[in-house]
Amino acid sequence: MPRVRPSWQRHLCPPWCTVVHTEQDHPDDRTHRDDGVALSVVARRRTFVDSTLVERTEERTLILGRWQRDGDRRRWFFLGDDEGLELELDEASFVRLIHSMSALATEAPTDVDGHPSATKDGQPGADESEGDPPAAWREGPSSAF
Repeated sequence: MPRVRPSWQRHLCPPWCTVVHTEQDHPDDRTHRDDGVALSVVARRRTFVDSTLVERTEERTLILGRWQRDGDRRRWFFLGDDEGLELELDEASFVRLIHSMSALATEAPTDVDGHPSATKDGQPGADESEGDPPAAWREGPSSAF
């Protein structure tokens, strides 16, 4: 059965909207949203115990999603969790974040002294000398985004 468009809805739903809109939707709930994506991550948590900094890692689930208020051109991207972490970025900021994170992720790995890390066997790659990073690291960020 096709969806019936409520009288308050100014624009058709974007293709990614999974909300079933009704005539009774509260004005604050008149938004287009997707189902979001749950992403398991390992995060570092730093806390003070007395005067000592304690660091630990923990598995967490981040929720990633997008939403748009009906009638508004801006699309927002959400990153959050069940513990109160919440960040909403406009599309331009989200794209800059993705590009910046991608660039950071593709930089040459280094050891604690800032030297290029060795390959799996502990030796520099076959196409480089001791001080040069492997060729794949020199090619720059991925253009996947």
